[in-house]
Amino acid sequence: MLIPLKLVRDQQLQQQLFDQLRDLIVSGRLLPGARMPSSRMMAEQFAISRMTVLLTYERLVAEGCLETRPANGTFVAHRRGFPRPGVAEPPSPYEFPGSAAAAPETSVGCSDPSLFPARRWRSLMRAGLDSLGTHMAPEHPAGFRALRDAIARWLSTSRGLSVTPDQVMLLKSRQQALHLAAHLASSMWRGGGARRVERIVVEDPCDGQAAATLAAERGELVRVAVDMDGLRTDRLPDGDAALIHVTPEHQRPLGVTLAHDRRLGLLNWAARTGALIVEEDCEGELRYGDMHIPSLMSLDTRESVVLIGGFCVSLGPWLDTAFIVLPRSLVAAAQTVRRLIDDSRSTLEQMALARFLEGGGYPRHLHRVTKAYASRRDVLVAALRRNFGGRLLIWGQQAGLHLAWFPAPEFGSAELIATLARRHGLNAASTGDGVVLLGFGMPDEQHIEAAVGHLAENLPAGEERIISAVPAMAIGPAELSRAVR
Repeated sequence: MLIPLKLVRDQQLQQQLFDQLRDLIVSGRLLPGARMPSSRMMAEQFAISRMTVLLTYERLVAEGCLETRPANGTFVAHRRGFPRPGVAEPPSPYEFPGSAAAAPETSVGCSDPSLFPARRWRSLMRAGLDSLGTHMAPEHPAGFRALRDAIARWLSTSRGLSVTPDQVMLLKSRQQALHLAAHLASSMWRGGGARRVERIVVEDPCDGQAAATLAAERGELVRVAVDMDGLRTDRLPDGDAALIHVTPEHQRPLGVTLAHDRRLGLLNWAARTGALIVEEDCEGELRYGDMHIPSLMSLDTRESVVLIGGFCVSLGPWLDTAFIVLPRSLVAAAQTVRRLIDDSRSTLEQMALARFLEGGGYPRHLHRVTKAYASRRDVLVAALRRNFGGRLLIWGQQAGLHLAWFPAPEFGSAELIATLARRHGLNAASTGDGVVLLGFGMPDEQHIEAAVGHLAENLPAGEERIISAVPAMAIGPAELSRAVR
């Protein structure tokens, strides 16, 4: 590791070295946890005495800027009060380019890597390597055929979608799928002749990454409010629109499910405006309890819906293969757009994933992880109820890896609660409008329970707060419909 320092020979070398290294650490240019060069390497780099380096390191250790690890080396310390790049508090977890509105922090709701079927996956990858020689024919522009077959069959079983493998296109990531959908909608819009500036509709609040990708098409971004029943379809804009992005199964970030009548209203609106509906299933197959609401695409009779899905939530972000399901009328156009965006392939990973689905490994994995995550969710809700009492208002328990908590005002601001929750090891963020997002994927049950208890103890005036003994309730759409409207 080379350190960017400039030492002047006619000044005290040790003080220069100390001041410049300390400045690099405090400013965040040397990241917490970074390994420092050995004293011998540093001395040789700057042609100075090794003793000068050793004394400088000792001073920085005494100040808490560096830390030594026996038989391992010297590292930049995580010092309270210094900036910590990578974990610094974002100015607003909802901001994204081109908008003053908010967008949720995408890291809330992380998968647990210990639940990944690593042994089975290694076996599948080895089998894929062994069979590479038998798959030398040019690959289809939509991706590996066996995986598209497996996804089409899985969607038929799990979502009641009657689609053919030719309607399924494989992509390297969710981001690429969103990019393709935006390009597709834009080309459809412009193909209709000279029209006004295209409008792109998103939920409010919405997923910041998705909104930023769609806004890159240089359209007018229109936000439509979300309540406990999902997107407020009665507030959809009049006139033409190019595209609308929705997350109907587990709205990102609030976690609510789009009501059936609103699904029908959205489809009718798209038919009037000519908008392409991008239905994104953010949470994969992680559903708890009874969730048999038909997808938008299964209700679509006008071929106005494309469905984006993937495996990064159910299997983990390290497996970010995504797919997009297209109406038959858009398959050819999507393949053309795909070639323009990125025509690269991930054949080996796609081969392994196809075998995982076809061999029954995926449903067995889902059964196992859904039980584990449901247990952690239950512990989180019970701990919130026990420590914060009253009528506990929570949305989004029915799917995914995070829920939205609406804390009572006496507990402090949502931003403060989210900050303290992170300090105690919870996966948390604030939406900026009084909602705390709490993930339950990564910590185990014991950790979650203890962390919520510590959070309650450390909130302002925690010892003086009187917690109601009335049993708390996890309130959903049915209970609050009168209150919100």
